[in-house]
Amino acid sequence: MSQKGKLAALAAVAVIASSAHAGVIGFRESFVTDTAGWRSATGAADLDWSAAAGSMDASFVTSAFNLSNAVAGDDHQAVFVAHSMYNSSNCGFVGRWIDDGVTGVTFRFRHNLSEAIRVTARFAPITDAPGCIVATSQLVQANTWTTISFDLTRESADIISFEGARYMACLSNVHSMQVGFSVSNTLAGQNFEGSFSMTDFTVVPAPAAGALLLALGAAVSRRRR
Repeated sequence: MSQKGKLAALAAVAVIASSAHAGVIGFRESFVTDTAGWRSATGAADLDWSAAAGSMDASFVTSAFNLSNAVAGDDHQAVFVAHSMYNSSNCGFVGRWIDDGVTGVTFRFRHNLSEAIRVTARFAPITDAPGCIVATSQLVQANTWTTISFDLTRESADIISFEGARYMACLSNVHSMQVGFSVSNTLAGQNFEGSFSMTDFTVVPAPAAGALLLALGAAVSRRRR
């Protein structure tokens, strides 16, 4: 390919990448000033907010959930809820995730339960159903900040349920997000106030367009030399 052709291809990919990565790509909620409209499991606005004293000296939110309300075997018990109807994070996460090229999410998480747990998340449209539920493959230990990453691509091993629906129905237009945990038989029914903290919730973009852009740029650079 001529240098002129490479430059044209590079420009075309730049336009495509810009378009594909619009919308929710780059969304990050670090709760810098307050709870950002995120809520607890019940939907009540009762999260606690802490300023710059958590993971890597970052601000964070904390949700309380009494295990007496937990059901044994529940794949996903929500403890943090964000929804467009609450204007959570100014609805910065709301959008067509599949069209925008979202491949996953990542966040920092901490809990104080008596055993390690599988951290979960759920993503759904404005009606809050059906939802895509994901879970960590490894147990997350108590009382330590842990980085959680979920793969949301179509064949992801992190996905444990579409609640009887399909991939597109859950992720084509996301308005609802939840973070929680899977309830074990030993945790369910305990009269114990669980404490859950979170920060740096980030939507992860598809890497393909960015990688192609860098590759074409390198090709042009080599040509010039």
